[in-house]
Amino acid sequence: MTDPGHIVVVRDFSIETLRAIIAHLEVSTEFEHMVYREAELDAVWSITGFFLVNAGDSDQCRRAERLHAAAHEAHDLVADGRAGDAARLLRAFLLSMGESDVVS
Repeated sequence: MTDPGHIVVVRDFSIETLRAIIAHLEVSTEFEHMVYREAELDAVWSITGFFLVNAGDSDQCRRAERLHAAAHEAHDLVADGRAGDAARLLRAFLLSMGESDVVS
């Protein structure tokens, strides 16, 4: 069982990190949970932004650009209290990257 009161440590924008954030988004209901989720999405957004500043033109760069935009949109959804919608957005991103065994 995922504990929404636990903060996901975001050190990268790996599939595992995104899966953990999605799992926490899906069970977040309280204001405090939303604050944690916003912080996690801010971290993904920042890390992808740093990556993009230093990246060349590649498939990985294009994926990072898409995730950067998705993290921003997911953050705004969480700010509106729509954590479930944010989870669906990130799950759709992972599915678009070919990840079929994402958290449902």
